Amino acid sequence: MTFYAEMAQVADEILREFGAAGTLTYKTRSGQYDPDLGDYPEVEVTQDCTAAVFPVDQKLVDGTTVLATDEQAYLSAVGLGIPEPTHVLTLGGVARTVVSVKNLAPAGTSVLVELIVRR
Repeated sequence: MTFYAEMAQVADEILREFGAAGTLTYKTRSGQYDPDLGDYPEVEVTQDCTAAVFPVDQKLVDGTTVLATDEQAYLSAVGLGIPEPTHVLTLGGVARTVVSVKNLAPAGTSVLVELIVRR
């Protein structure tokens, strides 16, 4: 196991101990083309995750892309497909829309995923 893979495991353990289980939900097109829709049918995909959510660091607030009411979420990268803006993080029964994503991946190995999320 590489150093960064080990660090991802450590981050995962910390988030499992001090964070909470949640889900990432998004919609995608799948299946066979539906001529009545004129497109592929849309399906909802849910992925389990482990995360911790904190108030947004005020130095990040610019009033446009990051609002004072936004939150920062840290997700374990272990077994996680990297979320995208518009995905929904649900943690503790509260749904938050992903605004921005930062995949912390030194040497190409995802260790931790930082999100800005909005209720």
